[in-house]
Amino acid sequence: MRKYPERVTASMFRVYHDNEALLLRHNTSIHFGESTEQMGMVIMTNPGSFELKKTAEWTSYKNGTSEGNTFEVNDYADLTMRNIIKLIKLSFEGHSEPSGILRIYNLSNIRQPLGSKAEIYHYRAKQAISNEALTLLEDPITHSQKSFLEECNKSRFVIMGFVDKVFEEKMRRVMEWSEYIKERRVCAVDNKGRYSHPRRWITEPLLMGKAVESLRAVLQV
Repeated sequence: MRKYPERVTASMFRVYHDNEALLLRHNTSIHFGESTEQMGMVIMTNPGSFELKKTAEWTSYKNGTSEGNTFEVNDYADLTMRNIIKLIKLSFEGHSEPSGILRIYNLSNIRQPLGSKAEIYHYRAKQAISNEALTLLEDPITHSQKSFLEECNKSRFVIMGFVDKVFEEKMRRVMEWSEYIKERRVCAVDNKGRYSHPRRWITEPLLMGKAVESLRAVLQV
């Protein structure tokens, strides 16, 4: 039996810039059980090193050698998502089973493992994509306070965590907007006052503890 059996669904879109395949991940969800209700949401920096190791066609798609530029994901959680799943299970432990859909949003939907290159690749993709498809790269919730608050208000909790010094203007904007839903906001603040990214929570257990404490306070358990 898998330690993290929760299914992950997403849509991928591929564009080319200077003959390099650039991948955009959007419409991403983690599914807890069979419920289709939106349980919560997560806002992070970008999809990072997202991989589909159980999907046979993934490597050729990632390398730009497959046909078709769209790809529908139905796989299991990567490392960052497993950290988020662990947070949710620890927070619900002893009270109820988490049930529903956890929506994943990013300041940019560009897949780029190196945070230092994320903004560069974001703007490369922006040059290659049509204006009509721009929402595949940039979620509306990162550009509109109204869209941000409407989506947050569908969720019982809103988890936030970011890579330091990447998309700083967008990050500050959504953090300011989150003051309006701070009773739903979940974060693990590090010793520099930053909303730590979930990938840090395994190597820094103190931050995982803070995240659990924050989510439990929102859930009132």
